[in-house]
Amino acid sequence: MKRIIILSLLIILSNIAFCQTISITGKITDDKGNPVAFAFIKDAKHNYQTFSGPDGTFILNADPASRLMVTCSNYKKNIVEIKNNSQLDIVIMPDANGGINSAAVAKSSDAFDVHEIGGTDRAARPLTQFGTAREQLHGSPFLFDNWVHGYAISPQDSIIESNNYLFNYEKIEGVLLYTDDGKTMYSVYKDKARKFVLFDENGQESVFESVPAIDDKHYVQVLSEGRKYKIYKQLNTIFTKADFQTNGITSTGNNYDSYVDESVYYVVKLPNGQPQKISLRKKILKTAFADDAAEVNKFMSDHDDAEVDDSYLKKLGDALNNN
Repeated sequence: MKRIIILSLLIILSNIAFCQTISITGKITDDKGNPVAFAFIKDAKHNYQTFSGPDGTFILNADPASRLMVTCSNYKKNIVEIKNNSQLDIVIMPDANGGINSAAVAKSSDAFDVHEIGGTDRAARPLTQFGTAREQLHGSPFLFDNWVHGYAISPQDSIIESNNYLFNYEKIEGVLLYTDDGKTMYSVYKDKARKFVLFDENGQESVFESVPAIDDKHYVQVLSEGRKYKIYKQLNTIFTKADFQTNGITSTGNNYDSYVDESVYYVVKLPNGQPQKISLRKKILKTAFADDAAEVNKFMSDHDDAEVDDSYLKKLGDALNNN
């Protein structure tokens, strides 16, 4: 009996050690000291990954006993030991052959290519139709005005990423899109990606997950995630045709087509809670996070003049999860 208890404790301790991470900050530069934007940085042992920002800097939680693998178009792959360092500045060398496609680090059956992930089942559209490029159109069916960097997570927890691909998200149909030339787009089948992370031009990330309990047709955005709560944003986008009318004296409606976004928010109490709908009102938030009333009251007091919006809700969730 004593031997069983000792073995169980060893297993628990080893699992705890395995799950430990450290926060690593650093910068990716080339051989001349210039920052390299949107290099893909991955823990070689685990699914921890990110991109460098426009200035080459990055922040990543990773296993201190692992290595960081850095890939970028037109650069050679570089792998560096972490060795418990919380600061790692990494140099990557130019490659005339175009660099190593980071999709090669995954199993061939999980690689991100048009035959496995998507295809021409969706009509190709030019990049100029993104955003508000068309006259008399307000809003957009797309999350970003241009293609952005990103990666996806398969249902088997494999990283799906390639230096050759850029992404966007179509809000109407709830489809992850990718391109390899900036002109032709392909859709990612929902059963191939349970989660994806997109980085805007400033390096800010947007995380989306498939959560059928909230929406079985669209992905939902993850605003905050930690040991206590997950906070989601369900983004509903509606297309409204121009409906302008006038009798010469009074006028109603709009003389332009528009895409209108409507957001609904949910909180899930971990580990096994169900999605609970919430709204961006302090009274509602106090009720939703009643188990952490003291922390919520302190946060609201410290941010008394702040607008209660997406950013506010994310900061509140992060504060509670890190408490």
